[in-house]
Amino acid sequence: MKKTKFKLLTLFFLIAFSINSWAQKTQVSGVVTDQTKQSIPGVNVVVKGSKGGISTDMDGKFRVEAKPGDVIVFSYLGFRTLEVSYKGGATLDVSLKEDSAQLDEVVVVGYGTVKKNDLTGSVSTVSAKQIQQANKVDAISALQGQTAGVVIQRTDNKPGGGGFNIRVRGASTINSNETTTAGGFTPGQNPLFIVDGIFMNDISFLNPADISRMDILKDASSTAIYGSRGSNGVVLVETKRGKSGKLKVEYSNYVGSKQAYNLPSIFDGPGYVNLVRDAAVGVQFSSGNINYRASDVNLESFLDPEERQNIADGVSTDWVGLMLKRGFQTNHTLNLSGGNDKTVYSASLAYTLDEGTLEGEDFNRYNISGSLKSDLNDWLNLSISNYVTTAIQNGGSWEGLRSSYRLKPIGRPYNDDGSLRFFPTTKETQITNPLFEADNQVKETKYLQYIGDIALQIKPAEGFTITTKFSPNMKFERYGEYRGLYSKDVVGQPALRRAQVNNSNYFSYSWDNIFNYKLNKGIHALDVTGVISRFMERSEGYFNQVRNFTTDEFLFYNLNAGTNRVDVSSNFSKQTLESYTGRVNYSLMDRYLLTFTGRYDGASMLAAGNKWAFFPSAAFAWKIMEEEFMKNQKLFSNAKIRLSYGQTGNNGAGGGLAPLGSQALLATGTTNLGDAAVPVYFVNNIANPELQWERTSEVNLGFDFGFLDNKINGSIDVYNRKNTDIIFRKEMPAYTGFRGGAYTNIGESTNRGIEIGINTVNIDKGDFKWTTNFNFASNRNTLDKIYGDGKDLFYGVNGTNMIHRVGEALGAIYDYEFVGIWQLDEALEAQSYGQQPGQVKVRDINGDGKITPGDDRKVIGQVAPKWTGGFTNTMNYKNFDFSFLLNISQGNMYKSNFHSNYAWGWDVEPQRTFNGYDVNYWTPENQSNDWNQPGNAGPHGGAIQYKDVSFVKVGYMTLGYRLPSTTLEKLKISNIRVYATVQNPFVFSKYDGWDPENAGRNQWGAAFMSRTLMTGINLSF
Repeated sequence: MKKTKFKLLTLFFLIAFSINSWAQKTQVSGVVTDQTKQSIPGVNVVVKGSKGGISTDMDGKFRVEAKPGDVIVFSYLGFRTLEVSYKGGATLDVSLKEDSAQLDEVVVVGYGTVKKNDLTGSVSTVSAKQIQQANKVDAISALQGQTAGVVIQRTDNKPGGGGFNIRVRGASTINSNETTTAGGFTPGQNPLFIVDGIFMNDISFLNPADISRMDILKDASSTAIYGSRGSNGVVLVETKRGKSGKLKVEYSNYVGSKQAYNLPSIFDGPGYVNLVRDAAVGVQFSSGNINYRASDVNLESFLDPEERQNIADGVSTDWVGLMLKRGFQTNHTLNLSGGNDKTVYSASLAYTLDEGTLEGEDFNRYNISGSLKSDLNDWLNLSISNYVTTAIQNGGSWEGLRSSYRLKPIGRPYNDDGSLRFFPTTKETQITNPLFEADNQVKETKYLQYIGDIALQIKPAEGFTITTKFSPNMKFERYGEYRGLYSKDVVGQPALRRAQVNNSNYFSYSWDNIFNYKLNKGIHALDVTGVISRFMERSEGYFNQVRNFTTDEFLFYNLNAGTNRVDVSSNFSKQTLESYTGRVNYSLMDRYLLTFTGRYDGASMLAAGNKWAFFPSAAFAWKIMEEEFMKNQKLFSNAKIRLSYGQTGNNGAGGGLAPLGSQALLATGTTNLGDAAVPVYFVNNIANPELQWERTSEVNLGFDFGFLDNKINGSIDVYNRKNTDIIFRKEMPAYTGFRGGAYTNIGESTNRGIEIGINTVNIDKGDFKWTTNFNFASNRNTLDKIYGDGKDLFYGVNGTNMIHRVGEALGAIYDYEFVGIWQLDEALEAQSYGQQPGQVKVRDINGDGKITPGDDRKVIGQVAPKWTGGFTNTMNYKNFDFSFLLNISQGNMYKSNFHSNYAWGWDVEPQRTFNGYDVNYWTPENQSNDWNQPGNAGPHGGAIQYKDVSFVKVGYMTLGYRLPSTTLEKLKISNIRVYATVQNPFVFSKYDGWDPENAGRNQWGAAFMSRTLMTGINLSF
């Protein structure tokens, strides 16, 4: 009986306790917002100690069960985790603060991901937010100034031009084609781009709004897993993918007006007349008649009656102004995403239009993409993605801009009846009216590009996954060109009318089989990855050029209408790479981190017996903050040391090696037998059976830090990169009978540098927050060995005299040093050098009283900047945001193509003098040291054209406003942000040409730097 009563009493108390516990639990709901009061979808919400959890919906709302005393944890990538002690009530609204250090952020590395705090190598990340702030038409421009150690030089300002030279930690190799391209900045040395696992050489086809992040792998230990493909650095690009939750719709749009700016002034009518007069004086000075003056000039000897009448009539034509227009720019992007616990999906559609500032220049791009990822069951996952781009670029006339700067302002653009005048003066026979160009010259590039991947992942055991992934890349491109009767190239001669069509087809694929095993046991964590990879690439091209058309109506669509077949040719190339890769990540006590990587690569381009090579790497990181002696200190909130060593390879592609470059090749030509021309074959490339891999070995030491609860955080890296067995084409003397040469391993180079990245939260108080991101990088590049005997290698790039010399930088500029202009009181000294006052004076280095190429030229600069940097500021006040970016490049030089072209063509023949740059030039009455006397540059006139092209560019300035959450709730919309942006508002530089960033490029086909004013909107619901 007593036992029965005890059991009943116990049961009563248990029931009462359960009822009491159940009664104390409450349904808690609320909204999670950021510091600008905007709701945050996808925040993880969990009651501490419980097994389950939920995520906030698209409006940032959540609902959980909790009782007083429970701790509710809110966590989300990029924000500080917040723990709230629940004190009761049905409503709980919280605000998350951004985590400036973001140590839990997941960083993409080769064939996997890792937390930022667990990185052992040197990796930088550019987020979707940073890309959105930049608001660029092309994805590569969005990287400029964003990360240390990545130098991006824009080489083409035309819409859709996509011309970029990109260097990650400097140039390491030598390109065999540098005589025809930008020395030290050849595109073959650009990094490898990997878009969603697909190997790419270019990402200009991507819509930047489709990108979720870009991770730049910089040191050899990070890139070693890509072996030969990663020798120039790797940029991993992830496009936006679906997330579980209800359907999310995002729309972004901007419209803008583009205007040319930073235009050097040229002479008006009266200024041009003075130029002709001063050039006539200069011609006399150059012949030794230094007493000749402007008052002695008879202009009738240089200007015909029509030109003199135009001067009397006050004709002063602004040819540049007539050519310029405002360009329109717009982008529309629609993105849909959603899913559930098993399947997520995304789709996007985008359109971009970018018009140039000259008539006939524009770029149209259409993007469509879709992705699907699904857990078919507990052990099988399928993912599919597709990305399609079609685009049309109209390059416009390549002569219009150049002609507008050269034409005499004393010519007339129109006839008396209002029609266009072909030659502005009857005397002019070389430069036609550039207003004809837009209707008489077509340069159209049209392409369709597809990338995709299909991946199947199997989980045969706990922690073990096997993934097979096939990723194709296809591009079909057609270039069509037509030069009509009234273009400058044809100059009204029907036989010179030209139509040209180039077709190219490109196909490549990567097939990766990835094996991964993860084990966490006590203080040990192990992550092992193995990859078997195969890459194939093939391309073919077909070229047709025909001349002598009877009409301009056909453009390039009826080649058969031309009677003169100038070129019919084709090409084909193919290469394959096969790789076996392994990587082991080991963590002890989440404090000591080790990474070992090895890749075995085989390349078809190299010689038999040397096709395969092994590239190892190792890295160590010490998370000092996890040590006991750091627990009670207040100075550091993060401290980690990283040390790495790695090797990567280059199969010669960066040096200009073609797929069959290691083989003996035949070329075609003609010779005369009697009176007949006979086709012949000759050896153009000598086989090199010893050609082997070019290797890069790198040591990197890094320190990641954080102070004041990570309000100040960043990283410092120092590195030493050694390049050996550089692949280069060594030309053979003509007397050997070989017109070409042979690719061989000829040298060594070194890159040493430092990179600093610092993020600060300057103010975070109340409704106001101000953050700053700063990066700095300095790289010293030297050539250590060449040809084995230290001989100098001279070459020229667009008029710039350059040298590869041991001890100097790759792409060093080698020429005479400009020291001023010979003045009248130096006439006797100038004559001792065979020169006259008004001419360019250069330094007599050895002081022997004469200027000779062998003794008086020196390294005067380099094309690569000595240091670069970026500076971004972002300020938020309530619902307003303001940000701006500075892009900095310092310490490099080019021979300015602008000055070579526009100061002043044919000034040694005053009757033919082009118009040009209105510079403070030397005259007997104005003895300037800024520029030489017209018509009297002297034997070293090119020396004055070398210019320091350092610059500080303001990349963008943006002011935005987000609608308050109360308004959004009424509209049933998650987010609305409107903004106004000015892109490229200012440039600060000593360079007085068009654009210091591409001062060395040929001005034929160039375009002005432009400033864009735009407004936009971002919507999500």
